[in-house]
Amino acid sequence: MLLEVPKNVEGNGPTMATLVEVGQILETARREPPLSLAELARRMKAKRVRHSTVRAAVDFLARLGFVTVGSGGVQWTYTRDERFWAAARRGLSLLEGA
Repeated sequence: MLLEVPKNVEGNGPTMATLVEVGQILETARREPPLSLAELARRMKAKRVRHSTVRAAVDFLARLGFVTVGSGGVQWTYTRDERFWAAARRGLSLLEGA
């Protein structure tokens, strides 16, 4: 199956509302340094969010290509810029023409 809940997620995994909220927080913070999972949980509307729920939401968004996870935290990386996608399809760098 193409999309599955990771095996390390207990229960049913994050809800669609949680996925959207995590995505919106990260997209809003795209110009900031990477956010830790704890900082991400602090910015959520819910007063208490399980770490495993935040981790599962981030992992799911990473598999879809919206975010990048590194040792410094999580950062929004998806772009709608047509120049970027056109260059990516051709295998070119955006800096070559500059």
